[in-house]
Amino acid sequence: MRVTGSIRMATPWLWYSAALLVVAAGCRQTTIYYTPTPGESRLTQDEVRDQSDDFLKIECPRLMGSEKSATGEARVRVYYDKTGAVQKAQILRSTGDKQVDTVWGALVARLKFDAQPGQTDDLKPAILTLGYSCAPNVAITTFLIPE
Repeated sequence: MRVTGSIRMATPWLWYSAALLVVAAGCRQTTIYYTPTPGESRLTQDEVRDQSDDFLKIECPRLMGSEKSATGEARVRVYYDKTGAVQKAQILRSTGDKQVDTVWGALVARLKFDAQPGQTDDLKPAILTLGYSCAPNVAITTFLIPE
């Protein structure tokens, strides 16, 4: 009588495949870029700050909740062209509030720096830091641009 043997390999491979699927699913990342709307005017740094302050005057009560104050900070990478006009912006570090991040991304995408003499790159990156501070009847935006 002939004897046939078998080795059960399905279980280890099945477990390994499931583990790879979980790891692959966990590695998904979505990058959001904010771009200027065609036809909209460009903003100076002061105009970005002023429009953000106007937005925060409405949002600060929500951001503060039951606290006496609230603060937040975001880091934004911008890519600007040879004229100094930002062509796209990306939130690198969130404030923790999606609405603030979205408004800041849209405002910064409309920003126009002074033209940089000697810039040879079509798009040059820079990282900006924006912050907010809220207290009763106070809404302030800070805006740091590295040199």
